[in-house]
Amino acid sequence: MTANNTHPQLWPKWLKRSQAHQYVSVADNTFIKRYVETGKVKAYPTEHGLRYDRDEIDEAVRHYYD
Repeated sequence: MTANNTHPQLWPKWLKRSQAHQYVSVADNTFIKRYVETGKVKAYPTEHGLRYDRDEIDEAVRHYYD
């Protein structure tokens, strides 16, 4: 969902691990095993800890069965 004046963006661009698995609507372990360990989604180190790119998660979900 894109942000505008009446509806702010629901999910930030960079998600924490707890936000990332909620964004995909799966359990934390499932997110790690099916997306991160398979290399579909990368964890990017930042000064605030590891973060996951929301657009990269969208692309991984789109190509889940590939």
